Amino acid sequence: MIGLAEEEWVPYHRRALHALTALGQSIKSVHPHSAGHEYTSIMSSFLVHNVSAAKSLLSLCENMGTDWFPVAVGYGIARTIFEVDVTAHYIALEPQERVSQYILFEHILNKKAMDACKRHRRSDDPLSREAMDNEWRGKWEQREHEIDKQYEAVKALFTKKRRDGKDCIFNNWSGKNIRDLATATGHEAAYDIFYSKLSSFTHIDVLSANQFLRLRPNGLTFTQRATPFHVGEVLHDAASFLTCYLRLFGTQFDVWDDAAVSACWDA
Repeated sequence: MIGLAEEEWVPYHRRALHALTALGQSIKSVHPHSAGHEYTSIMSSFLVHNVSAAKSLLSLCENMGTDWFPVAVGYGIARTIFEVDVTAHYIALEPQERVSQYILFEHILNKKAMDACKRHRRSDDPLSREAMDNEWRGKWEQREHEIDKQYEAVKALFTKKRRDGKDCIFNNWSGKNIRDLATATGHEAAYDIFYSKLSSFTHIDVLSANQFLRLRPNGLTFTQRATPFHVGEVLHDAASFLTCYLRLFGTQFDVWDDAAVSACWDA
């Protein structure tokens, strides 16, 4: 990749990403991991997500071309590959305990969503009240008792003390943000350099707008028309994150080695 000509920036990374997705799809089943069925299925689900995300980017390249490739959408997709990779690496450090915690957090999410719906049924806006009433009757009313019961059973796993001494429930399954997970798994540099850039497109800040900035004789112009560099950068980031996950998955389930993953970049 060193010294890659500009006209090869997109084709090179597109070939690498295609080879990586082909490798990820090359297995039809895996032997259960010693950490158990739940760990095996979660890691396999992560594999399917990341391969599917990469294939979505390749499809966008094929259908939209370089000029009109939706860069902001592409960065958003690449961002999820990074988050899945970091989450998987963190779970893999203590697979049995952490995969259980990951799964049980569903009950916290259900409780939060149900309580939010209940709260907004009292909205001052009649349209909001009607929408929340429909949501309540269709999704939560018949499940309220069971959701409360499941929440009480697991909430101690997801509770921590605030500085004022009061209890608070985790915002996510691990009680850590993505940067914490990245630091714990040796992904801190990738977080600081790549993930922060990807997040600009998710949060639509000025850095994301500046990606589309063009200078014109009459002033500044912002355009959604992509450049080969930006498209290649999306594909590069996605391929790099997918490479990292495939290496982890190959090690965990003995389905391919690092050499097979690295060879995808020479496709």
